[in-house]
Formats: sequence, structure tokens, C-alpha cells
Amino acid sequence: MFISIFVLLPSLYSRDFDERDFPVQDGGRVKPLDTYARNQLLAFYGKRSIKHENLSAIDWIFDLILNPEKGERKKVFDIRNPEVAASLRLEWTNKHKYSFNEVFSGLKEQLELISEIHKKPDESRTIFEQQLLEIYFNAIRFREIAYSLSCLVPYIEVNDPLLAEKLNTSPGRAVSYAHLVKQFHTLTQMFHTVMNKPEEERSKSDNELNMILLTLRQISSEDFAQALKLIPPSPLDETGMWLSPWELLDGRPREPYQDKILNALEEYLSERILGDENKMISAVTDYEAGLASPSKGKPDINLLKKETWVNKANLFYNSVAFYLLAFIFLGLSWMFHQSKFLQRTSAGLLVLGLLYHTYGIYLRMFIMGRPPVSTLYESVIFVGFITVVCAVIIEYFRGDGLGLFIGAVSGSIFHYIGFGYAADGDTLGVLVAVLNSNFWLATHVTTITLGYGVTVVAGFIGHLYLIQMIRNPENKTLLKSINKNMFGITLVALFFTLFGTILGGIWADQSWGRFWGWDPKENGALLIVMWHVMMIHMRLTAKVKPEGFALGLILNIIVVMMAWFGVNLLNVGLHSYGFTSGIARNLIVFTVLELMTGFGTYYWAKSRKRSLTLPVMMNETIRQQ
Repeated sequence: MFISIFVLLPSLYSRDFDERDFPVQDGGRVKPLDTYARNQLLAFYGKRSIKHENLSAIDWIFDLILNPEKGERKKVFDIRNPEVAASLRLEWTNKHKYSFNEVFSGLKEQLELISEIHKKPDESRTIFEQQLLEIYFNAIRFREIAYSLSCLVPYIEVNDPLLAEKLNTSPGRAVSYAHLVKQFHTLTQMFHTVMNKPEEERSKSDNELNMILLTLRQISSEDFAQALKLIPPSPLDETGMWLSPWELLDGRPREPYQDKILNALEEYLSERILGDENKMISAVTDYEAGLASPSKGKPDINLLKKETWVNKANLFYNSVAFYLLAFIFLGLSWMFHQSKFLQRTSAGLLVLGLLYHTYGIYLRMFIMGRPPVSTLYESVIFVGFITVVCAVIIEYFRGDGLGLFIGAVSGSIFHYIGFGYAADGDTLGVLVAVLNSNFWLATHVTTITLGYGVTVVAGFIGHLYLIQMIRNPENKTLLKSINKNMFGITLVALFFTLFGTILGGIWADQSWGRFWGWDPKENGALLIVMWHVMMIHMRLTAKVKPEGFALGLILNIIVVMMAWFGVNLLNVGLHSYGFTSGIARNLIVFTVLELMTGFGTYYWAKSRKRSLTLPVMMNETIRQQ
């Protein structure tokens, strides 16, 4: 089953190149237009598609490009802060959606305030100020996208036959700004001829020429819109920066392949307006041929198609669906007297979810050409993957559903945490220079993240041990086996966290010239190792009983979360590239809940244990008397 899925899935994205795959340079990398459109719509609208209109991100961006005025009236700006809405003089609604025109009108009245906010350091801005500034920059970017290809859209209709002939088009056909720029000398000569005529002698053709020139002037004012970097640079360009269509029309010399791409884009937009599918496909083919020509900056078409497929496949959403189904079937198996059929079904669903999870991580590695963990989002997804792998191994050896429960619950939880981080935008971003080392990402980062995952599994088993003590303290055999699992998993967790921390020190020595600097992230990693060592030592020396050991492993999850997420709130240290905001509340809620459930179940389990041992002690006392 593993082999068949991994063989068949690639065939799903073996398709022809289409408009979703158009390469765009953005955020330091070349990505498909589909990814770019999804991320932009997410920033404006809060979602990657407009479901009530059944409008995908790629269709939304082309609709906006082909008809900016209509796009500016569409309610795609998501404003959920009533204070921000009031400052922009917007009527507060339950849907929280507003058009560009509505937002822009309010922003114009707040330019002075926005300027003052922009001068403030990030850390001194209030939530209101940060959100207002974000909307301002979103509005600017929205307008840039809307007019990025206006030079290629056929807005200008030429009706006069003589004029059409001179401008190399057909009467009644609309042409683009780019098309008329090619006829610059002809237009200049015609303009001078018309200007030398008395106004009363000017013909209908002359008047139409004046209107065309006026329209050209209006469109030329949109050359600020350079958001869509769709065209590879010249081989002589050492910056590697891609170009927008507007940049290519500024009079600079152009490579033949750049002209080919520009013409193909112009043809595609024209045919998309007309709805001619065959000619659209032909234009896309020409565009792809143009991309194959540059000797420098040539994009990998297969990678673009893979990323587009990943966007549509939603592998991690499918994965969490199977994890949830696995949990449901496991629960049903408990309801129906440990039904083996339902339990095996649960196991199969968990493995299917793991397959989707694995394939999603693999494709991300393949697309970006780097190890599985390099960002906070990727660490969440990878820790979830490790917890499920550990759970499957546990279930293989135990076969009683404990592993299924751990895998289904932990896999689902980490996926949902990951979805929260994915909502921030592009999850395939370029790394900062200090992290851009595949060797250390594959060794230190992956190893320490493995340690996080195994530590979480150990803590999860600790929870289950205490729950089992509460439910059925008489079942000594089951409790003993879970206790052994706790200890074994803790040893594995110690190995990965210790080894990962040592590797991190070596990397730090190479990057910053010191092995250890008491950086918050380093301290967090050391604290996890010390906690593991403490709990193992206390267990081996009988300083804690099994229930105390279980509580210690539960508390270790909090230690991991503080080292993983909590240090990002300190805003100090050399690991500043990993800082995030907005997680303090969630971390506090998690810590409080974990403390309550940990200590609550611990004392409850101890009371259950005492209730069993007390009658035995009384009987022993009576016999002695």
C-alpha cells in the first residue's frame, strides 16, 4: 500500500503547464502564480479562496487584473477590529468584509496618522496601530497587483480602418498599451501631422488618434504597478532580480525570450477576455517556450507544477481527516467490546493519514531543496509526524489501541497548530542566511525536533498512565507495561535532545565563534535535557514512583513548549530569526491546562491507589492482632 500510493500520487501532477504555474519572483524565491495569488488573497481576505462565489485565488487575481475597477468594488478586505473599521469610517458588519474603494477612501483621511505610526518601532505599536498599518500596505499592494499587467490588457479599441492599418491591427479590435508602444514612431509622426492641422480640418480618424493618445497617457501612469515579477532577467543582470512587464516597457534593451514571454502574456490576457480556450492554451505554450530560453534564471517548470499540485491537493488536510477518522473508529471499537475489526480499521486510517503526512513533508523538501525542518511551521508539522510515527511503532508492539490513541490525537493537534501558522502566509519561504545550511538543518535542527516529538509522546503516555490508574488501578499488568513504555520513550527522547543540543553547539561555534552563549534558545534546549536526566535519575534511584514519573513527563511537555515557542517571546538572543508574536496567550492557556490536568490526575490517581492499599493494610493489621 505504501509503495502504490507513492508511485501513483506523482502521476496526479503530471499535467501540462498552465496559467497557475506562471513563475513569479516574490519573497526571495520563484513560485507559481497560484501560490502567489493564494498568499495575497489570504492577506486581504483571510482565506485562500472566495467560497461563496466559488472563486479560486487564480481566477480572482486574473479577474482583478483584467477588470481592476470591478475588482476594487469586490469586498475582499477582511477587517475584524471595530476600532480600525471606525477609524476608516466603515460601517461595522458581521461579515467584516469591505471593498478596496471603501477602505482606500478611509485611508486617505488617515494618512497623517499612518505616517506617525510608521515612524514608531514595531514593539511600541498598539494592536490598532499595527492593524491599521497592515491594511494600508495591503491596499497599496492590492492596487499594484490590479494594474501590474494593465500594459498588456487590450483596453484600447481602434475603429478607423486607416488608423488600424497604420497601427498594425484590425478595425474594431482592442489592443494593449504594449502593442501601441511598438508603433511609437508611427504614432509620433501621426500626432505631429494632426497637430499641424487646424482643428476644423481634423477628421474623425484624427480625433480617434487623439483619444488613443489620451488613453495611452492615462495607462502610462500605472507604471508604478510592478508587483508581478513574471519575466527572468537578462544574462548580463548580476542581481538575479526578475522583471515586471512595466519594467520591460521603459525603453531598456530586451532579450528575445523576454519579448516572447511578453507577447505570450499579452496574447493570453486577450484570449482570456474573449474566452477562447484553444488560443489561451497556445499562448501558455508560447510562454513556456519563452521560459525555456534564458541562460540565467531559468525556472524549473516541474517544481512549479509540483507546488501548484501541492496547493490543490491539501495533503495535510487529508492527513488530519484520516487521523480524526482513526480516532472515531478507535472510540467505536471501545464501545463494542474491543472490536478487532474496528481497531484494525482505525489502524489503517492512521497509517493512511501518516502516508499523506509523509508525502506532504517529502514534497516540501523536494520543492525547496532542503531538510524537513527549517521554519517554525515546519517544526510543528514535523513534530506531529514524529508523534504519529512513534505511535504506530508503539501500536505495532502493543496492539491494544494505546498507540492509535496517541497517534490520532497528537497528529490532529499538531496539524491544527500548523494550520494556524500556515494562515500567516507563504509556508515555503526563503531562509535567513544563518539558517541556510542544509547540513546543519539536516543534523542539528532535525535531531532536536525529533527530540521534541519523542518528548511529547513520552508526556502523552504519562497522561494515559495516570488516567489508567484512575480508571482501573487493579490492572497491575497494564500499568507496568505502560510504565516500561514511558521509561523507554524517555531514554529515546534524551538521546535525541542531548545529541541535537551538542550539534547545535558545534553549529553555533561555526556561525558565531562560540560553542555556548547562554542564549534563551540554548538554555531551553539544555533545560529539556536536564529535565530528562533528572526524571530518569529519580526513577532509577526510586525517588519517584511510577505516577510521579508520569507527572514529570507531563510537566516536561511544558518545558518543551517553553523552549520551542516560549523563548520567542523574550525578543532577545541570537536566535532572533525565529521570533514570533501573538503566541503568549495560547502558551499560557496550554500551560495552565497542562498543569491542571497533570496535577489533577496525579492526585486523583494517588487517592485511587490509597483506596486500594488501605483495605489491604487493615486486613494485615487485623491478622497480626
